[in-house]
Amino acid sequence: LWSALACLNQFVNSVVWHGNALNPAPAWCEVSIRILMGASVGIPASSLCINRRLYHIASVQTVSVSHAEKRREILIDTFICVLFPMIYIALQYVVQGHRFNVLEDIGCQPALYNTHLTYFISYTSPILLGMISAVYCVLSLRSFIRRRVQFNQFLAS
Repeated sequence: LWSALACLNQFVNSVVWHGNALNPAPAWCEVSIRILMGASVGIPASSLCINRRLYHIASVQTVSVSHAEKRREILIDTFICVLFPMIYIALQYVVQGHRFNVLEDIGCQPALYNTHLTYFISYTSPILLGMISAVYCVLSLRSFIRRRVQFNQFLAS
């Protein structure tokens, strides 16, 4: 969802602002920069959810999952993929220098101040999500390799 929104947003921006840096649609720019900011965290958050789910599949100990566990997993995924990016978008008002910048051939871009708070709020969240996702990826690979070794030992006996 985040990837599709970001691509559609960039397409519209590149068409509307082709060859100019005028601002014919300030309302669109407000929406556009929120989509860009949400996607900058939403895409790594989605990767985190996929890798987290893959890890749970790879390291499962029981055959069946209860309804409460399924519901809890859906709520966690919803928080990570939807609510966290929305909170991130809301926090961008704190570090926003002015509403937005319009760049020729690119379109609307967020305008952020170069402060410590900006680095903490805006730049560390996607990196942290990516790092946590990478940890889950390594744990998933380790679990899959263990399962393969166990399966090969089972077949050999």
